[in-house]
Amino acid sequence: MPRANPWTLVPAAEYERHMGPEGADQLRPLAAVLGRACADLRPRRLLVLGVATGNGLEHVDPKVTERVVGVDVNIQYVAVARQRFARLGPTLELYCVDLEKVDLPPASFDLVWAGLVLEYVDLAAAASRIAGWLAPGGSLLVALQHPPAAEAAGERLRAVGEAMRLVSPEELAGHLAAAGLEPRQAYWVEAARGRLLHVARWRRPK
Repeated sequence: MPRANPWTLVPAAEYERHMGPEGADQLRPLAAVLGRACADLRPRRLLVLGVATGNGLEHVDPKVTERVVGVDVNIQYVAVARQRFARLGPTLELYCVDLEKVDLPPASFDLVWAGLVLEYVDLAAAASRIAGWLAPGGSLLVALQHPPAAEAAGERLRAVGEAMRLVSPEELAGHLAAAGLEPRQAYWVEAARGRLLHVARWRRPK
């Protein structure tokens, strides 16, 4: 019997405590990265992989972005995000499903955001699937953990840490190029206690 994804066992409050100022303090920089992309790219259709409790959705302007799809494996996170961002109304579609199993139509998104999620999936397969979901000219925005990863407290979060495999920018680039995407931008973002996040934007050719 396949082992359950450890993220399904971490309650929303524990997740936000770990990711917030009391812990890794990664929510703030991740939200800022998505906000910057929404302002610069003004996507009409946005896909958020690993939407969790909706961090970053506060930057979505429904007058610009007509459709936002968020997927996450944890049903509690999805419920929190749905309630927290009710202002988005029918613009926001949230689904409790694994990134590696979600069925989405091809060429249907102008921006895909994957913030600290590619460390938990088959990277080659995910790169190919994501490239297929992008419309021509659409962008994939990725944030990766840079070692050392943030330490996790508690049994449930330690299990998450054990399931994580750090991905280097070079490895990411190889898989995204193989999937037919083109590099557009890369930069580093400082998180808490000197830790860094690597952010990269790749584009599907028109």
